[in-house]
Amino acid sequence: MINLIFDIDDTVYDQLKAFEEAFKTIFGKTDRLKIENLYIKSRFYSDEVYHKVVRGEMPKAEMHVYRITQALNDFDYQITKKEAEAFQRAYEQNQRKIELSPGIKEILTWAKKENITMGIITNGPKDHQQHKINDLQINDYIPAEHTFISGGVGIEKPDKKIFKLVEEQIGINSAETYYIGDSFENDVIGSKSAGWKSIWLNRRQHIQPKNAAYQPDYCIKNEQELAALLQDLF
Repeated sequence: MINLIFDIDDTVYDQLKAFEEAFKTIFGKTDRLKIENLYIKSRFYSDEVYHKVVRGEMPKAEMHVYRITQALNDFDYQITKKEAEAFQRAYEQNQRKIELSPGIKEILTWAKKENITMGIITNGPKDHQQHKINDLQINDYIPAEHTFISGGVGIEKPDKKIFKLVEEQIGINSAETYYIGDSFENDVIGSKSAGWKSIWLNRRQHIQPKNAAYQPDYCIKNEQELAALLQDLF
């Protein structure tokens, strides 16, 4: 029997939609930028300084300004601090409207019907990530006690300790457990270092690092490929 543990952001819902709507609200439409590329850059700069936020070396609000300012800078597009803060407010408002992607909803419905053990591991502040989990209504499929937020447990991906904690708490076997996530660094390397199987949901067509210490067991581009893979595995 397989176990399925999911990431949240850009895995069970499309995070780009909230980002794109916020950008249009604050900056209007622009032909000079491909929003998906800007979003990827923003995630890169967010990951770059996230550890500073966790350690209390950088206020979260400062990180929010930094990531969108630096991302736009890479496209020769300069904004003020006020504009960056306005964008973040719009982004957060849109994040409260998130929904499970239709393909993921079908997968969760199928997995629940098949009595597959499921769980969540997500990085981020406890309250912020819990709001997303509530808005997505994901506990209709996955028990609340199988939900692990880095800000709540004090360990964050890619540290293998958070994966081992989940193993112990849920009572699952690493060899039968598949972790599904979008981040190569946090999700692939983290889960593989804990002895889990890894399914990399590479929505944004990132280049797979060939010299990394670990590689995913499977790499897929969308929910349709994920559903087909899980049917084969099951």
